Amino acid sequence: MKFTEYNIAVGGSSAGKESDCFVLKKTDPDESLVWTRYDAATVDVKARTLFNRLQQVGRDLFLPVNYPDSVAEGYLEYQFYDSIQGLCTYLRGVVSTSAVLVAAGVGDSEATAMSAAMTWAIRDGFGMIGGLFFSYKASPYFDAHVKEFRLLADVFNDIGLTLDLALPILLIQTKSSWIVALSNYFPSPYLLLTSISTLCKVACGICAGATKGNITDYFAISGNRADVNAKENTQETLVSLLGMIMGVGLAKSLHYLEMKDDSSIHGDKLMTDTQLISWTIFMILTVIHIWANFVGIQKLQLRTLNRARAKVLLQPLIEHCSDWVLRDIIDDDDAVLTSDRCERMMKSPSQIKESLWMSLLGMIWKGNIHLGIRLRDIAKITQHYSIYRGDGVERLSKIKWSSSAWHSYLNDEFGNENYLILLDEKPIKSQSTVSVVMKVGAGDVDELKAFIHAHILHRCIEGESDVKHLQLLHRSHKITESLFEKDKNGIDLHSILSHIGWDMTRLYLGFSPWRCEWTSKDD
Repeated sequence: MKFTEYNIAVGGSSAGKESDCFVLKKTDPDESLVWTRYDAATVDVKARTLFNRLQQVGRDLFLPVNYPDSVAEGYLEYQFYDSIQGLCTYLRGVVSTSAVLVAAGVGDSEATAMSAAMTWAIRDGFGMIGGLFFSYKASPYFDAHVKEFRLLADVFNDIGLTLDLALPILLIQTKSSWIVALSNYFPSPYLLLTSISTLCKVACGICAGATKGNITDYFAISGNRADVNAKENTQETLVSLLGMIMGVGLAKSLHYLEMKDDSSIHGDKLMTDTQLISWTIFMILTVIHIWANFVGIQKLQLRTLNRARAKVLLQPLIEHCSDWVLRDIIDDDDAVLTSDRCERMMKSPSQIKESLWMSLLGMIWKGNIHLGIRLRDIAKITQHYSIYRGDGVERLSKIKWSSSAWHSYLNDEFGNENYLILLDEKPIKSQSTVSVVMKVGAGDVDELKAFIHAHILHRCIEGESDVKHLQLLHRSHKITESLFEKDKNGIDLHSILSHIGWDMTRLYLGFSPWRCEWTSKDD
């Protein structure tokens, strides 16, 4: 009888890699059973060498168990680029630290330890307070913009490290007479600059920490979140050790050059030769850092839908539906969408590449589609301005909605929906806005439906059409409903997106947390 041992943590397969083999044999004369190693010379001899044993230790130490089957696609590539940018950050920190210490007065006989300690304490205090404010303003967007904030984290870090390295140069420039005069009313330039630098680093830590959990969840497809997180920590430790070794060598080299540097800052010369070398090294590392960080983030193919990814994913469907609305063929049998036709328009998470910078801009500027407006915004929008002609000049007149108009709009058009769409019409079509009001009790399906409806309607309004906007709203509502009526036409867009790989349990389409409730009462 033959027994074979496998290591399923190696090779990423169910069988794993053969490790050892024994045979159970009978012996004469008592015919007792004896365990005997089976052909030990041929059983994975290569794995017994020192190199392969070290390789196995390295896999166990730095890669999740049962890699690559236990993690999402692109794990190793992302960690590779993440390690490069982490190493560059460590080395730049070594280069910039010396500049911070020089600016703080290290080596200056007039500087005191107490003044430096007080300055650093105040600087850290400003950074903490600024970090609290940043977290308060940015925390609602972390889950929806994981890739964007991961990129933004290193942008903040780049700004902070650059300010640190520039401190000695900037402090010399602040010795101008008018800046000295203003110093009686403002904090010292050193305190101001170091506080900004610290705030940038604190913001970097908040962004990186907030997005780390989402990235770990993305890669941990086998319920191995703790293992993936632990292995990332070991990888960061290795990068820090390499950075420390290389940093010591870099610091010694720069110190040696500084001792040999006889140049000084005078006249039109902005920096010494050693500072010029430091800046050159720093800028090269910064370019590599930005490149590695951007490429690494592009390896993330997140399965959750935020506003930017949803716009890219649903753009073909929105264009298709809006064309039907403008041509008024939504009742044509030849134009009816089928489930297969709708699924062919959709793409999997690996096929979607959204613009990270445009997504960041979308957090600041909402555009002409407002998702989840408040009651006070409804009051402004429903005081419509309509155009009329008088004396040959276009004029604007305010027309308030009547009670009967409200009843008809709420009950006839959106009576069965958990959302409401309002139009704020402008003389210039491109300036007209589409606003969505979400009802109390609205879920993810309602948000997806409202998102698609609003974008179809907005595209129709921007198009060159003489159709009244209320007719466009009715037609776009009708075709949007058809995308979610599985019993009627077999289409369930929510299920289709889930089927092709999107995580539809969590939607981050950009809706605010505000919900409204309305009744049919006049009071």
